[in-house]
Amino acid sequence: MATKNNFSKAVLDLMGLPGNENAQGAKPQDAVAEIAFDHNKKLETAVREAEGEKETDFDIERKKFLYNAKTVTTSNLAPIQEETPATVISRTMVIVGELTSRGDIDIYGDIKGSVKTDGNIKATGKIIGDMAGNSFTLNGCTIQGNITAQGSITIGLNTIVVGDIVADSIKLNGKVKGNLTISKMSEFLENALLAGDVHSQTISMSQGAKLHGNVSVALDSSQSEKEFDSIFGM
Repeated sequence: MATKNNFSKAVLDLMGLPGNENAQGAKPQDAVAEIAFDHNKKLETAVREAEGEKETDFDIERKKFLYNAKTVTTSNLAPIQEETPATVISRTMVIVGELTSRGDIDIYGDIKGSVKTDGNIKATGKIIGDMAGNSFTLNGCTIQGNITAQGSITIGLNTIVVGDIVADSIKLNGKVKGNLTISKMSEFLENALLAGDVHSQTISMSQGAKLHGNVSVALDSSQSEKEFDSIFGM
């Protein structure tokens, strides 16, 4: 009984409550201990309930987020296009051998070898070798070799090309020695000089342009033959 009284007194001292040492002995202290126990239990229950409410709020917000979030699938993902930087051949560079690239090529130096790319080619240097690419912009350069373009070719002033050219369209203001096979439009500006044959869908020539060779203007061989046969009754 003394141990129980000591425990009750310790609880009272811990809670800062005064003891009651009267004739009834330890019973009032036991009652206070039970009150303290109930108080602690209620406090713990309140804390647990508060924590439960916080978890419930978190769950609610989480459900809202998941409900509003869109499902990401491979069907609605846009493909990432990797940008390929242009290959630059500086004025001080001299390349001997084949040059192959998947992107654009800017040539300011000299190349002795073929040049192939899926991108566009800009050149102001000197190239000895065949060239193939998407579109070409040639200004103030010298090229000795055949040129094949999937798109257009622009040959500027002070540019010399010795070789055949195959392209979708061409705008010539320089000098070319070779045959031109153009799918669509061939435009010869005032400084253009061509020594070779031209096969193109349409041709435009400015005053001052010079052409020495045969000219064939038609949509294609089959259509031209049908058109001529219908006109001349052949």
